[in-house]
Amino acid sequence: MASQLNITHLSHDLASGKSYLSFVWADDPNKRLGLEVPFGTAIADAEAAGRAALTALSRELDAAELVVPPAAGA
Repeated sequence: MASQLNITHLSHDLASGKSYLSFVWADDPNKRLGLEVPFGTAIADAEAAGRAALTALSRELDAAELVVPPAAGA
C-alpha cells in the first residue's frame, strides 16, 4: 500500500530566496520530511511542487552510493 504524505507547511525564506514544503506521513506522524521547492511557490501549486521535489529526491537516493564504514579496529 502506498504511503500518504500530508503537506503541513509551505514556508518562504525571503532573505535567502528559498521556499520549503514540509511533509508528515499520515500513518506515522513521527516521520517527517522537508524539501526545497521553487521560490515563491503558491499554495495552489504546492501539490505539484511537492511531487516534483519528491521525484527529484527519489532519483537522487536511487543513484546514491551506500558506504559502510570499516569496522572499528579493522
